[in-house]
Amino acid sequence: MIQVENLKRVYKKHGQTVGLLDASFTVPNGQIVGVLGVNGAGKTTLLRTMAGLLMPSGGTALFDGKSAREIYARMSYITGEGSYISCLTVGEYGEFLRDVHPAFSQQRYDKFCEFLKLDKSDLISRMSTGQRSRIEVAAGFAKKADYYLLDEPFLGKDIFVRRDVLKLISATLDGGETILLTTHYIEDIDAFIDRAIIMNDGVIAKDIEMDEIRANGSSLVKEMAAACGWNEESYLKFEE
Repeated sequence: MIQVENLKRVYKKHGQTVGLLDASFTVPNGQIVGVLGVNGAGKTTLLRTMAGLLMPSGGTALFDGKSAREIYARMSYITGEGSYISCLTVGEYGEFLRDVHPAFSQQRYDKFCEFLKLDKSDLISRMSTGQRSRIEVAAGFAKKADYYLLDEPFLGKDIFVRRDVLKLISATLDGGETILLTTHYIEDIDAFIDRAIIMNDGVIAKDIEMDEIRANGSSLVKEMAAACGWNEESYLKFEE
């Protein structure tokens, strides 16, 4: 179980306090949660702070009662920005991860690379942004983990690759994994997530189950628009 209580990671920008202002929620084991919001809402800051990559300004994030550092071997953090080593080939990067991460599976990595059309002899530094982001997904899910934190894993991927990645992830899960996922491609994850946490201005604006959204005849787009205060007719206020 994930327990986040009054988690904060704030900083000053133009004289204002911004970042992750306050977040509290729990996620039971096996649930897949979409962390959604507009740019600058605090999604990435939330995941990075939970993963121990950023020092919190306050509050706690616990996984089965332990910090991210204490359960390092049971967690996988996947980012669209990439954490790969660009001077290595795809194959060499897998060998490196095999040696440093206790839960890394070379067999899973090879299967993901094959499915995502990644040539293991290719040098990472010479690959496109989309190809590099596929490496991040292959490496992240080659680590058999209990907790997956996915920060914009679809960055740079076309619509078909995004759908293939979701299908592949679904096929490799056994149901016990807990996943937090941020993305701006919210239509893609509609059938994948169990719950949506919608952030706005550094706080949680709405926390809702997907079953409730469907029962109400609503959609993720509508819920996000309402939570973030977006008005589709705001352009009408523009005057030459």
